[in-house]
Amino acid sequence: MDIEKKIGELRGGVTDADATGLIASEEFVADAETRPVLPHEDLHASLPKGHRAHATIDALHAELKAPKPNRGAIETHVHSLRELPELEAAVANWWESPNTQRFVGNLGQIGL
Repeated sequence: MDIEKKIGELRGGVTDADATGLIASEEFVADAETRPVLPHEDLHASLPKGHRAHATIDALHAELKAPKPNRGAIETHVHSLRELPELEAAVANWWESPNTQRFVGNLGQIGL
């Protein structure tokens, strides 16, 4: 089989997979597997109603889910939350996990 025919067949397969959403689904799964999961519900539960840090937790959660997360904003939110005794341990454990550190490191490397 000549190379041009083989390339044509591969393109056809990719086009067919893309039409079914398969490629987009794989990208979504890969993205979901690499983004750290913030225990935002647990963090909210650790604070009394009306505490000012609820907004920071929501902002951090939203930033992590953003199409182009801002590393500086993430770090600012984490720093703010770690200052609170009620949240310090939970946020530190999440922040220092290998998955979270890899994600934040990648943001710096790829410039998202």
